[in-house]
Amino acid sequence: MKARITYVLTPKSDTQGEVWVNLVLEDNNIQKVALGTFAPFSQWDPMHGCIVGDDEQNKEQNVKLNILKAHIKAAYNKAQLKQETIDGNWLSHHVSLCFENAKKTSEKLLLYQIQKYIESAPLRRIKRTGSLGLSTYTIRNLERFYSLIESFEHGIKTDIRIDAIDHKVVSRFKEWLLTEKGYSLNNAGLQVKLLKMICKEADRLGVEVHPYTRHIESFTQRNSDRCLQTLNFEEIKKIKELVGLSASMENTRKWLLIGLSIGQRVSDLLRLNQVQMRSAEHGLYIDIIQQKTDKHVTVGVIDPDVVEILNEDFPYRISQQLFNKQIKELCKYASIDQPVKAYKVCPKTRRRVLGIYPKYSVISSHDLRRSFATNYFGKIETPILMQITGHSKETTFLSYIGQNVNKDAYADAFMKVAATL
Repeated sequence: MKARITYVLTPKSDTQGEVWVNLVLEDNNIQKVALGTFAPFSQWDPMHGCIVGDDEQNKEQNVKLNILKAHIKAAYNKAQLKQETIDGNWLSHHVSLCFENAKKTSEKLLLYQIQKYIESAPLRRIKRTGSLGLSTYTIRNLERFYSLIESFEHGIKTDIRIDAIDHKVVSRFKEWLLTEKGYSLNNAGLQVKLLKMICKEADRLGVEVHPYTRHIESFTQRNSDRCLQTLNFEEIKKIKELVGLSASMENTRKWLLIGLSIGQRVSDLLRLNQVQMRSAEHGLYIDIIQQKTDKHVTVGVIDPDVVEILNEDFPYRISQQLFNKQIKELCKYASIDQPVKAYKVCPKTRRRVLGIYPKYSVISSHDLRRSFATNYFGKIETPILMQITGHSKETTFLSYIGQNVNKDAYADAFMKVAATL
């Protein structure tokens, strides 16, 4: 006994319907099951029983319909041999079975696991604080990681299954990040760290992962290979003395001077507003909730030029891209052009190249916070600077500014106290 498998669109509204699968048996006996898939009448092809259009979602739905048809056909042939009863319950069971198998297949895809991690962000507990909800910064990093994996899969022409992420896949991913994408060691290391995090979470939830994922290791650039750029007090003075700038450049100059005085990430700097300002005995307080870490810090500003900008001539908002471009121009106008060793992106290859460049050409918004920490290091107690910049560990802070732990200072402190006992 042969059977036909067809799809029909049953009206749900004036404009769209729900897709049903029909199993047409002998004597025109038809068993029907709704699939929970919806489509506009304008995009339904009744002749071929599929959704038309180039939309990716439509293509995905058609693939599922084809898989279901093949599944029912194979199951029907087996049922015939075993002389099983084929009715509505039988059809409903195999529709559910096919979709459940598809779900299990989806769960083993890396992109599926990344998306699930992002969707659960509001309920994720943060170990450091015990609070719920990942920060906007972390979610944005995960979304970028999702897009990055999409691009990687496009390059290798295959979907990555989480149970197939072995040392070969990880090595290929590292090489792709560092060569084709031209990522820095620190950025590439972060992506590998995110990969391990997603695999670890999937493993925790009972999804089968490749044993190698437990041994994935992230990496960072050696301190000896780092090229840190900062603006010292003399160079800041040159920027303060610039005159005759366009309105746009003058606005950027204000943001630059503020950034050099408050020691915050550019994401927090360019979100500042006057509501965050409070008067202080010797200047201003600025209350900031850091976007990346959700830390609440209060910065004291005492520089009279910056206090005046904040109180009387507050700059208007600009994008990070424009800010990065214009601070290079400002530093060039200020003759901050001494040769420095640095990494710079080659326009042709889009990869970072180590070389000697004029300092103004490699200064970026990331360097403002580091300049603040470097300029006041040794003059202001380190715990105070860390409280302002938001660093939790002294070793991280010192690495950030390219300094080593002063072990003599600890020994001196011990001897000073021990001598009085």
